[in-house]
Amino acid sequence: MTDPNPSPPRRVRCPICADDIPWAEERFISVYNAGKNQYEHIDVSRMPESKRADLARNGFRQCPNPSEDTSRHFLPATYGDYGSPLVVGLIGAPDCGKTHLLTAMIREAYLNGLAPYGITVKALDFVRHEKFHKDFIQRLEKGEALPGTETGIADAADILLLRGPAGTRPVTFFDVAGEDWQNTDARNRSTRFLVGATAAIFVHASEDPPDAGKPPLTGENRSFDLAVERLRAARLPAVVAVTKADRLRYLSPVDRWLSRGNETTVDPTRIRQESKDVYAHLHNTGAVGSLEPYHAFPRCALHFVSASGGDAVGRRPDGSGKAHFPRGFRPTRVLEPLVSLLAMTGMINTPEAAQVGAP
Repeated sequence: MTDPNPSPPRRVRCPICADDIPWAEERFISVYNAGKNQYEHIDVSRMPESKRADLARNGFRQCPNPSEDTSRHFLPATYGDYGSPLVVGLIGAPDCGKTHLLTAMIREAYLNGLAPYGITVKALDFVRHEKFHKDFIQRLEKGEALPGTETGIADAADILLLRGPAGTRPVTFFDVAGEDWQNTDARNRSTRFLVGATAAIFVHASEDPPDAGKPPLTGENRSFDLAVERLRAARLPAVVAVTKADRLRYLSPVDRWLSRGNETTVDPTRIRQESKDVYAHLHNTGAVGSLEPYHAFPRCALHFVSASGGDAVGRRPDGSGKAHFPRGFRPTRVLEPLVSLLAMTGMINTPEAAQVGAP
């Protein structure tokens, strides 16, 4: 018997266009035809539940985009069937290492890096993840330097599915070009995902050790400033990741943190101490603009990370040519920003996790 008073369908915010859309069972599921590079729509209304569910696991649903302000896009057909989605943006200036950090982070997560916390990671959007793996992860594993993100890209980098004691949640990552973060045009679609962002990783590239006796450089961080002002009212959890910390590997306190490698427990006392050390480092080197997220958001953790283990150089003797990492690809502590975010968003829900990022 049909329910005379059915409950309204769940509403889900699309991470790509940031529209709120109803998530109810639909007649069609779309599948991606790689040979034709297009989505094909399949009528599943007469299929038994088992067949519909099986098709949905690798299928897609076209977002209706009620605002009609974004080109046609698709979400995994099961995107709205899990817990509250996480939408994470990497924010930073050009050449700060966002793409290398995100690539190393997703790679480590796929290599069971989150297992100590009881969390498994799988692709939710298999088409998107296969492209990300081919274009970024495989190249980085070969020691190749990755190109910077092109400007104007408004699509997600990857959509994963995390399962753990606190439930199952989709996680969408956005890697936007640094030039777009510095763009003041309110119509810039590349940063529109901020409307639906639930967490942010602010990326600051460490510089070479300052010369003795010289005053630190001071200045604002325009990329951080513009994003913080757009996100401040959301009061979302944030992380500041100081990338390329391998440049400072012989300086205290950076050496102490890099030598620890990946952690396996959530220890709010340890995270608070690292945050203090990062804060002091940024303040002492004049990068006060990169401390704005710490002051703007109620929960924020700060970490030293190295996505590659060293700087990329050209293959030719004179340093020109295709850039690569001559000592290979050696990421260090790249999961720590993600672990802090998972603790602050409840994906890791221990009593210790509840204290992460708190003042």
